[in-house]
Amino acid sequence: MIEIYFRTDGNSIIATGHIMRCLTIARACVKRNAKVKFIVSDQESLALIQEHFAFLQEFEVLCLHSDYTNLMPEIPVLSALAIQKCCKPWIFVDSYYATPDYLLSLRDSFRVAYLDDLREFDCPVDLVINYDTDEDCAYYAKADQRLLGLRYTPLREQFANTAYAVRPAVKDVLLSTGGTDPYAVAEHLLCSVYGGTSLTQDIRPLQSLHYHILTSSANIRYDILSAYAQKHPNIHIHKGITDVVSLMASCDLAVCAGGTTLCELCAVGVPTISYLMAENQRTAVNTYASLGLIPYAGDIRTATAPCHTSCTETHEFLPLVNPDAISAILSFMTYMSQDVSKRQKSSQSMRAFLNGDGAGQIACALVP
Repeated sequence: MIEIYFRTDGNSIIATGHIMRCLTIARACVKRNAKVKFIVSDQESLALIQEHFAFLQEFEVLCLHSDYTNLMPEIPVLSALAIQKCCKPWIFVDSYYATPDYLLSLRDSFRVAYLDDLREFDCPVDLVINYDTDEDCAYYAKADQRLLGLRYTPLREQFANTAYAVRPAVKDVLLSTGGTDPYAVAEHLLCSVYGGTSLTQDIRPLQSLHYHILTSSANIRYDILSAYAQKHPNIHIHKGITDVVSLMASCDLAVCAGGTTLCELCAVGVPTISYLMAENQRTAVNTYASLGLIPYAGDIRTATAPCHTSCTETHEFLPLVNPDAISAILSFMTYMSQDVSKRQKSSQSMRAFLNGDGAGQIACALVP
């Protein structure tokens, strides 16, 4: 039986993304009869990973009681785990604090897989995965095997082969602007729709649509959004939901910041427009746009002139954003609402490109 150790961490500083995608890949490996264990640095990471188990004691977890920003001192402890094995187990590393020396040292005792999305160094490993880069990227010359491109995005199992129907009329729009929405994109869009003062295009047809805001309690403007939703019954706020697939599948269009959520929307098949709010999202938004799958509205951070200094609806001051990006998003919602054939073509192309089984493909590489 193939053994795989997943070495990752999560906390209030580096968030939960590393843990969540490792859990997804780990579950796919278990389905292929691999024996899986997790290794974390500290109690905070331990509590966080256990919080996201599908059931109690889903995986064995070893806590090193170490500094998650300095991985080299843990090499002797990790190597001791592998000495007892008759053949080299895998260690799957997902940490922004891994270095070339750390990965090389691990190769003395393990077969090493590294999930990279920073591309700060060529990775001296047995297997490198980067789903946020070009498929033909020649950067990783030192890796024995490479899994590159959006198809390897480790989406949760619920996103594999989901059912989605393009409806004759658009009624529901998903606004996925990140858990914190630092640029208040949801508010900018809603203020434009209901205020109608910032754009030359006729956006009155958008006022009858229902808007579903996917956010979290970490959004510092959450109370403002809630008050806005009380004023407009067509605005619905969703936080802490576990069945994201059902929410996406209930929507006819989506507006989404670059990131893994774009892959999820692609797997479901919801016609979507993207925008950029962080530099590590650029490859994804550009790739989807170049393939004709998800149009790109632009970098929301490029505020050459204020789109809104304040919202006439809420009387709240908003961060400055790129007005052209806001305009492009509203134009997309308008013309896509009017053409069911375009929505059908978009949905079919998205689903054909990404079937949601990236974690399964990674598991196949680890457990042939």
